[in-house]
Amino acid sequence: MEKFTQDFKAGRITRRQLLALAAALPVAAAKDEAPLQLKATWVNHYVYVAPDLMKTSDWYHEVFGMQIDHRTAKEAHLWYSDAGGDTCMIMRQAPAGATQAKIINFAFTIDRWDKKAVEAELKRRGLNPVSDTDKCFRFKDLEGFDIAVCAKNYMKRPTPSTEAPKVWKAISANHVVENSADYPKLRDWYKDLLDLRISHDSGRDVYMWLGDSVWIPTASRAGGKTSAELGTLDHVAYSIADYNNDAVKVQLDRLQMKPQQDTPLSFNCRDVNDFKTQVCDKQLVIEAEKRPPNPGRGRGKSGPDGAPDQGKGRR
Repeated sequence: MEKFTQDFKAGRITRRQLLALAAALPVAAAKDEAPLQLKATWVNHYVYVAPDLMKTSDWYHEVFGMQIDHRTAKEAHLWYSDAGGDTCMIMRQAPAGATQAKIINFAFTIDRWDKKAVEAELKRRGLNPVSDTDKCFRFKDLEGFDIAVCAKNYMKRPTPSTEAPKVWKAISANHVVENSADYPKLRDWYKDLLDLRISHDSGRDVYMWLGDSVWIPTASRAGGKTSAELGTLDHVAYSIADYNNDAVKVQLDRLQMKPQQDTPLSFNCRDVNDFKTQVCDKQLVIEAEKRPPNPGRGRGKSGPDGAPDQGKGRR
């Protein structure tokens, strides 16, 4: 304001201009101080820890047509996508002696990335963000599970491969399930933080959309553990191109993936490490939303602690 006053005294602006500038200052200040609304738009990446990285990355490449990039003995990047965007499964080698796979971290792509503004908003919320390059922040969600928010170009996908898939072509993460001690509270926390669109609440789980994918906070079974306590998400389900239920069942049996028909558009099954997953038509969640709420309806067989009974990997 002092500069405007000096300009008025020097004759560089009129009294009317001075008054207009003075009136605009509170509006501009309020706009600058307004909290940033983060908007999640896509699945950026997630971290899958595998007992045998080479075997597991080969399996996901062959079964889901994922493109392998940057593979070493300790880490590999596996890409898949559709027209909406790219998703990377970051696969890491588990410590010696580990026999179970886990998905230990999940990252959301944020619209209109601004590092300083994103950091300020996360700090305002008391989330203690840890910077991972200039394009990503890592922190814990309300229940303590590791998540991240990232710029769309946090990771750069190599030129898409023209190789034809051997079994299926994964086109997106159909849905992702986090087991929760209090799913309504976790739902509200994600809605407030990431502006996810809620389309269906069954009374036991809730569908929250980002791009083509659905984030599903789900109530842990009685006495069960949360994803934060287990150190892993329940599962990631994959939409595949040209889904045909009978043909998918044939391949699931051939691959010994222990299939169980979930809906006419999906199968519950197990990957090469006996980790829970699903093979789905891209319309699965849209059709599931048409069901009436039923809090007693389960989401597949669980182990005795209320979490997925992951068992031991096939060798």
